[in-house]
Parts: sequence; C-alpha cells; structure tokens
Amino acid sequence: MPELDDIALLRQYAEDNSESAFATLAEKHVNLVYSTAWRSAGNAQAAEEITQAVFIILARKARSLPRRTILSGWLYQTARLTAANYLRAEIRRQKREQEAYMQSLLNEPEPEVWPQIAPLLDAAMAGLGEKDRNAIVLRFFENKSLGEVGAALGASESAAKMRVNRALEKLRKFFTKRSVVLSAATIAGAISSNSVHAAPVGLVITVTATAAKGSAAAASTLTLVKGALKLMAWTKMKTAAFTGAVVLLTAGTATIAVKEIKEHRAPVGDRPVEMKIKWTVGKEYPMHIEMDQTATTDVPGRPQPVTQGVNLTQDFDFSALKELDNGGWELELKFDSETLNVSQGGRNVMSFASAQSPAQDAGNPAAPILRAMIGTRIQYFTDANGGVEKLEGVDELRNRIAANSQPQERALFNELFSEDTLKQYGSFAAAMPNRTVAVGDGWRVKKDLSSSIGVLTLDMEYTFKNWEQHDGRRCAHVEEKGNILTKNISTANGMAVEITNGEVSGDFWYDPAPGMIVDVDNHQNMTLKITTRAQTMTSQVSRKIRLALLAGQ
Repeated sequence: MPELDDIALLRQYAEDNSESAFATLAEKHVNLVYSTAWRSAGNAQAAEEITQAVFIILARKARSLPRRTILSGWLYQTARLTAANYLRAEIRRQKREQEAYMQSLLNEPEPEVWPQIAPLLDAAMAGLGEKDRNAIVLRFFENKSLGEVGAALGASESAAKMRVNRALEKLRKFFTKRSVVLSAATIAGAISSNSVHAAPVGLVITVTATAAKGSAAAASTLTLVKGALKLMAWTKMKTAAFTGAVVLLTAGTATIAVKEIKEHRAPVGDRPVEMKIKWTVGKEYPMHIEMDQTATTDVPGRPQPVTQGVNLTQDFDFSALKELDNGGWELELKFDSETLNVSQGGRNVMSFASAQSPAQDAGNPAAPILRAMIGTRIQYFTDANGGVEKLEGVDELRNRIAANSQPQERALFNELFSEDTLKQYGSFAAAMPNRTVAVGDGWRVKKDLSSSIGVLTLDMEYTFKNWEQHDGRRCAHVEEKGNILTKNISTANGMAVEITNGEVSGDFWYDPAPGMIVDVDNHQNMTLKITTRAQTMTSQVSRKIRLALLAGQ
C-alpha cells in the first residue's frame, strides 16, 4: 500500500536519520503541499516558505505520527493550517496578493470552472471530516485509483467509491451555497486537473536541506513553523476551552431548577408567598441540566463565518448535610454523569459520554477533565440567604485531574473550573427575593461573577406574574429578564473575551410546598468580542437551558 510505504520512509528517516528517505518523501509530496500553500497565500515566494515550514514540521513529528496516518492527508491539513497562520501574521499583504492572484486567474487561459472554485476550495475542504478530506486528496489531488484510495483508508474499493462520492456531494453543496453551481463530476474533473501544480525546480533540495538535515532556515520560516505548531495544538484544544466557557457561563447565569416527583397540597387562592429556598437535612437533590448552544463567529480572512454547536447534559447530586449556626447550610455536591457533543461547520468534532469506555477518550483533550470530575464530592457552606461563603474538596478534585491528565489539561481546568466558578453550582438562592411577595411584585438581583474571561456583571429583574398549574402542581410563575456584560477583562489565558451585548430571559416556577423551584426555561443571547495577539473576532452566541431536579425519591 503506497501510504504505508510513506510511513516506512518516515520511520527510516526518524530512526536512521536517512536523508535519502526524507528526500523521497519530499519529492513525492512537495507538489501537493506547494499547491495548497499557493492557493491560500497567492504568491510563489510565500508558497515556498510555507512548503519549507510544512516539511520542517514533518521532520520534527517524524517519530510521533501514528503508523496508520494517511501522510498526504496529513500534509494537506498541515499545509492549510500553516498557510492560515501565515495569512494571519501578514493579513494586509495577503489581501493585496490575493487580489492580484484572483486577477491573474481571470487572465489565464484556464478552463472556466477552475477560477470559480479555486478561491473556495480550501475552505470547502476544511469543512470535510478527516476521512472525507483524505479520500478527496488521494483520489483527485494525487489521482489515485479507487482501489488505492480504499487500501490507504483500510476499506474496500466500493466503500472508497461511496466515500469519495459523498465527499464530492458535500463540496458541491458548499459551492452551490456560494453561487457556484456545478455538478459533482465537473468539480471532480476541475480539482483533478488543476489542484496540484509543479513546485519550483530546486524546492525539493531546499526542503530536504532545511527540514531533514537541519540546515539554517530563514527567521521568517522558523517563526512560521512555531506559529503553525501552536495553531495545530490549539486546533485540538480549542473545543475543550470553548466547552469549559460554556459550563462556566451556564452555571453563572442560569437558575437551578428543582422538579419534585411527589404531589404537594397547593396553596389556596392567589395569596402572597414566602419565596425562599428551603433545604431538608438528609435529603438528596439529584439535578439534571440540558443545554443547547449555537455560536457563529466572524474570523478575519475567512470568506464565511465559523459555526459551532454544543449540546451538554449533566447530572449531579446535592445533599443537605446540616443546618449551620449562622442560619446557613452545609451542602455536598457530587458529579454523577455527563455527555458532551460539539460540532463545527455542521460536523461533529468532539463527543464525550462518561458512561462510555475510557478507551474511546483518545484524542479528546477535554475527556481527562470531564472524566475525573465524575464521582468528585465538594462541600458548600452558605450564609442564611443561601450565598456560598466557602468550598471544601476543590484540592481533591485538582489532585484527581492531575493524576489523569497532562500539564496542558491541568492548566485548562485551573482556568475554567476555578473555585469561583464551582461556587456558582451552589448558588441556588441567587434568584430568590427571600421574603414574602404577592402577584405583581418584582425584585432585582445584581451581582458580579468571577470567571476565566474576567469579572462579569449579571443584572436581572424578576416579576411574580401569577399562580398557575405546572406539571400537576400549583406554582408561583416568575418571569425573568436582564443582561450579562463584562465588567473587567482578563487576559491571563492569552486572549481577551468581552461580552459586549448579553441578554437573558426566561421563566421559572416555584412550588412553596417543598420550598424549591420546580422548573426553569432560560434563554441567553450574547455578542462576544474575542481578541488575540493576531486578530479580533466577533461571535454571536445563542443558548437554551432547561434545568430540573428530581427529589423525594
């Protein structure tokens, strides 16, 4: 199988420092890498520099690449990420060069189809899954037969044909949405004929000298290599970081819901009610959260915004251990289970379920954190109004994570699940007036929340709308609306995230018999301004949350 030969050559270079083995690989794949870089950068000089950087990265990772790696697919993806890093660093120059490149395409005697899809091809390829992208690279970039594609992917020829056809259909839909209407066969022919061009004479020699032999490379090339390596690492970690932020904001802005199974005697008439959370010593309160979130982010240099979806479910128990002398409570939190699914551009990029085998966690940077949390117990000590004064057990949780994760993952946990963040899990009384209220009464709650992105200000208004039957119980229906904004920005994690517009709305239902909120429907819409060292992005986030607690079992 050709692709296994690639890995054998790479192993020969890694183990024997064989320059000839690396030169063979470079000669075989340099056209693919150079063409990918040239499409993105728009000029030969930049494409050559990006190509050198890609092969330097290959040389550095020669020992660590898995044996089943499809090397051409890996090189294509690395070239795309390296080119993206190059463009971010020199975005002004890139714009001028891209305009010149587009004009030159229009003036060349090429087929009419290629100039339409060339500027969009790499963005379309980025939206494919790894197997689909590898299939397209092998079939049309390298003109492999379907039998060879199947052998490289570990599949039959018919299965390879089906995968190639599905991937082509995805590309066709991508182009159609951007007003480039072509058949899948036409797209296949255009990619096969035009996607890979001959690299400049001598580039193989230069690549081999700088990457395999360790010869001196230009400072700009080394900078590009470092930036691309960081980008590749960030590509793996960004989902976990974003998910952690989701958990933080969900805990910080949503009201915990409690859903009783037992029937309770309803209050008579629309009389006033003391609206206050009332714990029962010795009782367990198992909670369930469901959250769906969508985010659309405008990224400079990309023709289309990046879309991301997050679905999170989490189960955890609170137990009321005892009432304290100050009128507050000692509570205990235990994490029971969690599922998480993250999609980007319409395709799944990460899944986690605590019930599945840990063997399925491979390649998921968030898994060690999420799995270590299951079974952890944390004690909460509140004041008379339900405000959390201190926690115990956080150090034990950190130790569990340290024993099952790498330094990067431990740093991620410390950023996203600080003690201030975990306090929000126990902030049940945040929405309560803690006094007697009548229908039509309203109250305001304004508080600051510490988070990994800085200090946030939550400003909410609540109105006791009416008494109503809800899930077989007569409940006080409360309407909530307000906003959440950034008060102070933190750049401790290498970027600045500011909530420039955050709206929160929804309803909750309070049953006075158990002294608990029995249901919550919460909606959040936010505009985030995300600033890194290289660029500023704007993200529109929409989130729906349902929370419930099944007690009395």
